[in-house]
Amino acid sequence: MSFLQYLPLVASFAKNWLKNKEHDKQIRDHDQTTEKLSTIENLIVRLEKKLKETDSEIDDLKRQVLLSRTINIILFVLLITISLLTYLK
Repeated sequence: MSFLQYLPLVASFAKNWLKNKEHDKQIRDHDQTTEKLSTIENLIVRLEKKLKETDSEIDDLKRQVLLSRTINIILFVLLITISLLTYLK
């Protein structure tokens, strides 16, 4: 007899528990903010890595341009000097 008294209470508890479980599942399915945030963080990290690589490439190119300009200036001065020496002879 005591089990029959608690049967409606257990049934109500089970019904509410299943209803809450289904509701929580729906919320998790529709609320993807944590996934979106982790995706954005991943994209930011990848962008920062790409930015560092690009900065290092730019630094290398700056050094190459500076070296080539220096060599060109030296060659130009040498050419002018040789031309002047040849002309003045």
